[in-house]
Amino acid sequence: MALVYDMRKNIKRLAGFSLFIVGLFFLTKHPLENEITMLDVGQGESIFLRDVTGKTILIDVGGKAESDKKIEKWQEKATTSNAQRTLIPYLKSRGVAKIDQLVLTNTEKEHVGDLLEVTKAFHVGEILVSKGSLTQKEFVAELQATQTKVRSVTAGENLPIFGGYLEVLSPRKIGDGSYDDSLLLYGKILDKHFLFTGNLKEKGEKELLKQYPNLEVDVLKAGQHGAKTSSNPAFLEKLKPDITLISVGRNNRAKLPHQETLTRLEGIKSKIYRTDRQGAIRFKGWKSWQIESVR
Repeated sequence: MALVYDMRKNIKRLAGFSLFIVGLFFLTKHPLENEITMLDVGQGESIFLRDVTGKTILIDVGGKAESDKKIEKWQEKATTSNAQRTLIPYLKSRGVAKIDQLVLTNTEKEHVGDLLEVTKAFHVGEILVSKGSLTQKEFVAELQATQTKVRSVTAGENLPIFGGYLEVLSPRKIGDGSYDDSLLLYGKILDKHFLFTGNLKEKGEKELLKQYPNLEVDVLKAGQHGAKTSSNPAFLEKLKPDITLISVGRNNRAKLPHQETLTRLEGIKSKIYRTDRQGAIRFKGWKSWQIESVR
């Protein structure tokens, strides 16, 4: 009788331990906290968002600019893409198997160059683009090669996530899919207002302020990797973001971010986070954000 009792006791312990292991695995693969991560993809850009329900959005996929590809032609056989080195391994380490919505903000290679590799590595629910980007034949061919549903979005549409949504602020009309035709995403996520600017230049920044003169921004993703042709003084003075994110490659040939841009940001006392110095920059939390760097 005592032997039967001990066996039952051991079975209960084993069952409890098994549940603990399953729970631990689930928490590792699906951490119960919200996340926004600007990935370190060199001189490119990619931002990953996931909420506590597991909903995922990936903004851009990184890639090399055409000029970089020509310069580094001799290196091609010896190197892998930034997506293979950082983006894909990071997402897999976080237990990501599916990207619900992949937003391609513009058609520049440093934002979309690694598209095919990312869509091969993950199941993608749909790809969201601007209507203007669909006027570019090469870009359309790349979209078709992914064999993924593609949908164009315009200003006023919302992307549900974090119990709320990201609003598409721009473009309002059909452009050419580059720079000032970038898809701009904005929303209050937990305790902060985020503005993701794609590859927006000064002209687009002025147009944005004209359309949204009272835009509240706590976290700004700087346009053009910190080039001086973006983040113009009037734009920064109006928004006064507490935090500015700059995605930029180490020792890049364009020498970005430009010192003039950094000086402007210092002038409004915005805290600067750079992927070339800090690696990936991750916001995580339940009701408010904590910031950490990930290498």
